[in-house]
Amino acid sequence: MRKLLTVLAVIVIGAGASAQAGMLNPLDMGLGVRAMGLGGAYTALARGTESLLYNPAGLAHQNGIRADTSYTASMGEFGVGWLAGAMPSLGAGMAYLSVGDIVDPQGNPLAFRQFSLVAGGGFNLARLPIPAPFPGAVGGGFKLCSTRAADHSAVGIALDISAQARLPLPFGDLDVGFAVRDLGLGLGIGEEGGGWSTEIAAGAAVSLPMDVFAAVELSTHYTALGVGWQPVDVLEVRGGLQLATGIVRWTLGLGVGWEEFTLDYALMTHPQLGVTHRLGFGADLGALLGL
Repeated sequence: MRKLLTVLAVIVIGAGASAQAGMLNPLDMGLGVRAMGLGGAYTALARGTESLLYNPAGLAHQNGIRADTSYTASMGEFGVGWLAGAMPSLGAGMAYLSVGDIVDPQGNPLAFRQFSLVAGGGFNLARLPIPAPFPGAVGGGFKLCSTRAADHSAVGIALDISAQARLPLPFGDLDVGFAVRDLGLGLGIGEEGGGWSTEIAAGAAVSLPMDVFAAVELSTHYTALGVGWQPVDVLEVRGGLQLATGIVRWTLGLGVGWEEFTLDYALMTHPQLGVTHRLGFGADLGALLGL
């Protein structure tokens, strides 16, 4: 049982969400590979399937049909898989958290399973028949997470609501975003109760000359800074810094695109837990299928 509790603590700390100890949620563990390469400063920049994790309003800008998958590994103790798809204005995804062999002091195996689903949509306010209140999009998402640890189980549900806007600047664009994540109900493991802690995040990103961009995010769970550079059309280099619960984490990221395919990698450090690796693969299904 001690190892089970240790692994659960590692997962919570690694996610930077110790306030969520009542109900762990794989969807809030930084599954977005591009986002984590930027330190998690992604509420203003969210696009494609990663919008489901950070800002559903970003789905309003989705063109065509896209599928993405990623895997996160940490310390050799646990891994999280992510599979998602998006089409114009809509998206859905699922995450599964797996842990290595866990046994009690007597050597008996202990069950641990965690599965999450998310669905969301975004709406471009320019489509309104009346003047929009701001030049951007709004969105929302629904989350469901099922957890089983040893003899205890729990199910939690929550909602996300969000908005994005883009403002022109003399040298580029300013993107701003706002999201309320995990708003709703959750059940704690065992008899303790207590659900996911609601997170409020606001971010801004600015495009700079020479294809450089920078982003900042303030959240009730963390503060993040991210920078990116696209030296050529098929390559993007990323870096970031995240501060959560007094812990500083540095990140690096790399994205490569080739025709209809993308490959992303992110590395995130932790002073006690070591390095976490994330690898993602995506495809433009619409282009591949001629849709």
